[in-house]
Amino acid sequence: MKLQKFKDVVLNYKVVFFDAYGVLKKHNGAIEGVKEMLDFLLEENIQFYIITNDASRSPELLAEAYHKEGIDTIKAENIVSSAMMAESFLKENISPGNKVAYLGRKSSEFYIKNAELIPVKIEEDSEYNYAELGAIMLFDDSGYDFKQGINCTLNAIRSTNIPVIVANPDLIYPVNDKDTAIAIGSLANMFEAVSDRKFFKFGKPFESIFQFGFNMVNAKQKIEKRDIVMVGDTLDTDIIGANNFGIDTVLVLSGSTLANQAEKLIKDKNIHPNYICNSVLD
Repeated sequence: MKLQKFKDVVLNYKVVFFDAYGVLKKHNGAIEGVKEMLDFLLEENIQFYIITNDASRSPELLAEAYHKEGIDTIKAENIVSSAMMAESFLKENISPGNKVAYLGRKSSEFYIKNAELIPVKIEEDSEYNYAELGAIMLFDDSGYDFKQGINCTLNAIRSTNIPVIVANPDLIYPVNDKDTAIAIGSLANMFEAVSDRKFFKFGKPFESIFQFGFNMVNAKQKIEKRDIVMVGDTLDTDIIGANNFGIDTVLVLSGSTLANQAEKLIKDKNIHPNYICNSVLD
């Protein structure tokens, strides 16, 4: 397995797409040295965007979390969130003024309100209100104990034929450097199975989020797919999604893919990044 220096790799591109967890930050905050790395990119006139499945907060609040750690180069306009795509789906498919029941943090209401819809916490909904719902949203697990809402969500899904939108398809999320927990994507798969329905899912590994990001970049500067590289720590989401979209990929060994497992995982899963780096700090 050949390792390369991250700075040598990115100099070949005009735009870098970053995953967040395991690449720029961990459970306890931003990885030390990320600010200097982003400054280096801007000095080289290389633009960057964060492609994230974090549907827990607005792009402004996601950027603000970095600002609190002194990384002010990350702006809301640098965030490409799966929830932004879910919001677009709502705008295109649900008439303004309808209610949307959601499972997730209250801060996720931002995306429902932005679509001119009325958010209703799923735990506060009941059977007599089902007829008023225009959609059901499964948002995020970040800092949110969704156990109470599981049965409420299942009953709402089984009792209606309205769209069910999954704004974060992640199966697990990191609790600390060693432990993980079940994420909303795993619940969504369970709900699909027991309700015998298919949901609308947005985020990595689906190609649509990379297309969404690509369109955002092209609204500012004209680029081709060959001008972009995606940097992620997970083969099953970051790397395969970007591979399928047709952009180059960098697997970093600073997150969920460990250095002593990487070569075997790449072979077993048959998911091949263009480059492998220890981290974005190289």
